[in-house]
Amino acid sequence: MESAGTTSTDELREKTDRSLEEERDKTDKYLTRPFQTVEEKTREKVHAIRHAADQAKESQREALDDDKEHFRARADTLLSQVDDALLSEERERFDELQAAERQAVDRIRAEEGAQKQLLVGALLEHERQQTDSRLLDERIHEDSELITREHFLSIVSHDLKNLLAAIGISARLMRKSLSKGETGSLLEHLGRIQHSADAMGRMISDLLDVERMAQGKLTLHLARVDLRSLLRECRELFAPLASNQGLSMRIDAGVEPLFVDIDHDRILQVLSNLIGNSLKFTPRGGAIDLSVCKQETFVEVSVTDNGPGISAEEQARIFERFSQLNVADRQGLGLGLFIAKWIVEAHKGGIWVTSIPGNGSSFSFTLPLSSV
Repeated sequence: MESAGTTSTDELREKTDRSLEEERDKTDKYLTRPFQTVEEKTREKVHAIRHAADQAKESQREALDDDKEHFRARADTLLSQVDDALLSEERERFDELQAAERQAVDRIRAEEGAQKQLLVGALLEHERQQTDSRLLDERIHEDSELITREHFLSIVSHDLKNLLAAIGISARLMRKSLSKGETGSLLEHLGRIQHSADAMGRMISDLLDVERMAQGKLTLHLARVDLRSLLRECRELFAPLASNQGLSMRIDAGVEPLFVDIDHDRILQVLSNLIGNSLKFTPRGGAIDLSVCKQETFVEVSVTDNGPGISAEEQARIFERFSQLNVADRQGLGLGLFIAKWIVEAHKGGIWVTSIPGNGSSFSFTLPLSSV
């Protein structure tokens, strides 16, 4: 009996539990469905709200973009207007500055042009004065040279006629003496003829040399020469004439050879001209000294006399062509020293005179030493 009662209780309990379980499941299903519905609705609302928010944001973004473009366009327009205004002002300012600068440049150029005109006028005036002065000097020089040439030709013709007359007279006298059988005066007449012929030869030689120099045809034939032997040659050449005039000739050349590369005949011509002048103007009883002095790269040759000397005015022009024509106490064509100067300078040397009136003269010239 107890066993049967226990079994029914257990069954009742199981039934109750199943019933509660079923009721709990129903309750759960009932409760769960609203929550799901609520959640679904909530999700739908949230989604809708989010979608609306997104659309609103997109709209706002689009509106903002439109506003931004609009503002940007307006800003660009304003900036462009500002830039145009500033550019216009800048251009106006630049145009004003450029106009002012042009005016300043034009003013400076105008002033420079005026100054240049003044300078050009002054220079032209100065040039005109110099040209007029040169033309006047050239005209005076040409007139003077023309007179000098006319005087020169007159003297040449006169001297040549005198020399020819002396030769003719001596020849006639010799012929007359021979016709009479007189021979005592023949040597004297021959001496006059020789002297006149030599003088004519020197004059003609000088004239030819001057003409060759003018045409650039006077040439030098250089050779190595000891100046000491050349000075001794000159002394022997002029010894008879110096002796006849009562003059003494001395040489101071040292003992060491002095070699130079020269045209022997032309330097002999220079020395002969200088010695001849000294013989011509040194009084009887005087002396003529020939000397040569060695320097570092050249030698200095001097011909010194104790004659009347030469004035400073004559010294300044004594080496010019025809310089002696107007000197009353000097005879000849006035070409000897001019030719001597050309010959010395052609040897790359120099020539000058040192003289004090009343105390003699010293003519000196230099020649380069031989390189050997």
